[in-house]
Amino acid sequence: MNAIEVHNLGKKFKLFTSPGRRFIEYLSAGRVNRHTDFWALKDISFDIPSGTTLGILGQNGSGKSTLLSILAGVLYPSEGSFNIKGKVSAILELGSGFHMEFSGKDNVYMYGSIMGLTKLEIDNRFDKIVQFSELGDFIYQPLRTYSSGMIVRLAFSVAVHVNADILIVDEALAVGDAIFQHRCFRKIREMQAEGKTILYVGHDTDAVRNLCTQALLLDGGRIIERGDPNYVVNKYYALIADRESAYNEGNLIVHGEIPDEGYETVYNFVEFLNTAKIISPPTIPVREQTIEVNSIPRKVIFSHAPSEIMYSVSIEPFSFLSFAIGIMPGAWDKIPQGVKFDIEILCDGRKVNIFSRVLQPKRNIGDRGWHNFIIPLERFSKKVVSIVFSTSGSGDDLSYGWSAWGWVTLKREIPQPRVDEAGETLKNKADEINSVFVPGKLIRYGNKKIEIITAVICDLEGNPKSGFFTNETVIIRITIKSKENFNQDVTVGCSIRNKYSVIYGMNTYWQKNDLKNIRIGDIVTIDFLCCMRLGDGFYSVTPAVAIVTSNTDIEVLDRLEDHVLFKITNSNTMEGFVDLDAKITWNIA
Repeated sequence: MNAIEVHNLGKKFKLFTSPGRRFIEYLSAGRVNRHTDFWALKDISFDIPSGTTLGILGQNGSGKSTLLSILAGVLYPSEGSFNIKGKVSAILELGSGFHMEFSGKDNVYMYGSIMGLTKLEIDNRFDKIVQFSELGDFIYQPLRTYSSGMIVRLAFSVAVHVNADILIVDEALAVGDAIFQHRCFRKIREMQAEGKTILYVGHDTDAVRNLCTQALLLDGGRIIERGDPNYVVNKYYALIADRESAYNEGNLIVHGEIPDEGYETVYNFVEFLNTAKIISPPTIPVREQTIEVNSIPRKVIFSHAPSEIMYSVSIEPFSFLSFAIGIMPGAWDKIPQGVKFDIEILCDGRKVNIFSRVLQPKRNIGDRGWHNFIIPLERFSKKVVSIVFSTSGSGDDLSYGWSAWGWVTLKREIPQPRVDEAGETLKNKADEINSVFVPGKLIRYGNKKIEIITAVICDLEGNPKSGFFTNETVIIRITIKSKENFNQDVTVGCSIRNKYSVIYGMNTYWQKNDLKNIRIGDIVTIDFLCCMRLGDGFYSVTPAVAIVTSNTDIEVLDRLEDHVLFKITNSNTMEGFVDLDAKITWNIA
């Protein structure tokens, strides 16, 4: 049974450039339009089964708080519908639902009565609420005398003690101190064990990995990814890195990764546009168009939103989709809500969304220009599929929805036999590495000025393996290739993660051993020698290369999330993720 069902939900706000324009529209009783519409949410649909903990991620302004406010009953949607089964307790923005002139005790009773509790029921829970919040005698003081942390303590304490079926938490825990956060997470786990449904919003990605059974990623008021928390968190990191890279590069025309040598084009979607099934506005048809990128003519598919382009293609082994998305410069300042780009594949009677992204060039400088992407298609190998490219607007006015798909091709890796010094052909790379990859889930980002060629885990003899024992010493070997000359030092690092969080991270910057004088064409192999003091289970390695000016000023060159999976077998009896090899002694006094 679903605790929450959301269907095509949207929320529109009216934006006025001045109070005068708002007053004119008010006096005209709506006959004179002096506002522009802003869609904070658009086309939001999902179901949450009872007992699920859903994490919601997204950059500031992506619509997270608006969505939770609608589900909590604070806001009404402008379109669509939602259905909630059960009592909802919500912790939204700081102090929401409380009266600042009332005492903490008065607010407890007021909130409890709103939640449908009788005075006797609140009386029976009051001491537990105060004890959990640790407010002591401050519970009798007005809320205006509370610090932000004290307000959060009270809000969370009340919310988790009203016996609600659904708990909604919107970034409030970020305000509390470390001790209180631990107590909150412990309480959330207790509620999970009781089968409660929880919606958690925050920028704490480790909490999303740890607490949530599902996650979704919002961008520009749209859902662009949903599924396993680890995968969604990695997509969130990639989105942030892409935006930051584009912002730092200013108005460069092209961002993102482009296939290097060693690949052949299997199918050019621009050339076969006349074979596709097209749905588009009758006055602005989908068409081939030539633009200049860095003074080089490039062919794109002009696809004014809303539009839909469907191709039928055969997917060969080792294939991937290479493409770019962009909005024509003339529309950057004229379409504030932007355009949403989606790619879906129809295969075996199922529809799978493999790409979703919103570009809002007026709001985000980083969304300007052309953005390149590579999507692996290995899971559709040896099948005939339909690939659907669609654009849609996130606002009412699409007069300037001048969107386009750039240089869209289906490419395939050309097998390159490797030989040793004696000229003997080595085994296939996949056999050589002997590592487990997540099919179709590769997340890679960075400006690719330096590219990671390989990343493997080896034993001390240099043999790549995917299984090790606790306390075994291994080599994490990363090989990179430079495409530019670098005067700055180059940092190479990697992190080891399990399903929940980063277990250990290391890099050359922290060890004061950065790579120096890297020139174009240089191929460098970096070995990290480490002892695997890990508990039994599966782990992953994320390799990365960057220019690090400080711990907070980082230019990502290339990063492969959860690239190599490996298993640790521990014959010792212990629990947890790290084997500290404890020695126990005792004596009788």
